[in-house]
Amino acid sequence: MTGSLHSTVSLDHLGEILAAVPHLLGFQPEKSLVLMAVSDLSAKPVFGFTLRVDLPPPGHEYEVAEQLLSGAVRSQRADSVVAVVVGEQPGDRPPDEPEPPPWDPPHRRLIEVVREILGCAGTSVMHAIWTSEIITGRPWICYDEDECRGAMPDPQISPVGTATAAAGAVTFGSRAEIEALVASEPAGELARRSARLDALTEDLEAERGPHEGLRQNLELVTAAIRRTARGAALTEDDHLRVMLAVSDPRVRDIALGTSIGPAARAAEQLWLTLVRKAPAPELADVAALLAFSAYLRGDRVLAGIVLERAEAVRPEHSLTSLLRRSLEVGLPPSKLVVLARDAAEDARTLLQEDGAW
Repeated sequence: MTGSLHSTVSLDHLGEILAAVPHLLGFQPEKSLVLMAVSDLSAKPVFGFTLRVDLPPPGHEYEVAEQLLSGAVRSQRADSVVAVVVGEQPGDRPPDEPEPPPWDPPHRRLIEVVREILGCAGTSVMHAIWTSEIITGRPWICYDEDECRGAMPDPQISPVGTATAAAGAVTFGSRAEIEALVASEPAGELARRSARLDALTEDLEAERGPHEGLRQNLELVTAAIRRTARGAALTEDDHLRVMLAVSDPRVRDIALGTSIGPAARAAEQLWLTLVRKAPAPELADVAALLAFSAYLRGDRVLAGIVLERAEAVRPEHSLTSLLRRSLEVGLPPSKLVVLARDAAEDARTLLQEDGAW
């Protein structure tokens, strides 16, 4: 799900709806079931959340459908969904063999189960469509009407594709490209940096008192974000000090507020850099900050990928757990704005009571 894109797509033009899928997800889906929520059916229909799961193997359709229902579909009370299956027919075609137009799209059992499970919760499937790939010219076909078929328009010049480009958002070629964006640096670099963090921690503890350290950490994080905004380079020592600063939950919670202010872009750029450079356990805090920022601007795919990395090193991390639950139930980003303000205010109150503010 991407951010607040204001674009009109007719529900009568299914090709345009299909062309919107990569932009709503943030990447080109493969072997996927995608659900696009639609609300306000009696007035002007509005697209809401967009969910994607891997296509299940035969016999596991109910597991996937129930998983979908347990999350955002139920919590957001979608009136209806458009279901899109993306994937080849059983058996791969030779690369030089043209794709025949399908008379009976594959994965029909999956669509039947999704209709059944969602229908029990009061959510209908408005359209169910299959295509092998969401690229220009690929044929698509509906599961319900033989005459409901067509060729894929160019996703890049579709209404949602144009709105995405205008908003400055990026649609990646695959989920793997997003994973590579936040991948850690080589293990040797992380080990060297971890040793430096240990030494720096000891030095700072010897130099600072508790109140002085908190104030300096807040000032340090703010200064690093401002320098990033100006395009000024940060040294490795700067990076290490920010990692240590946000490992204090009070500093981290105040830093959440940067995601809702004019420094949001620069702050996210800083968290993205640190996610690649941070060893465990410092990775969890900067990953949570990046996930929060991405979630707030609607990029739930990036948020989810970063949370997976945080959970791998610190499964008990409280902010990570909160963001994971928010993702699973499809909590709107507007609700997280309130959380950021409350968390920052609570942290400031604690600092005031502690005499450090």
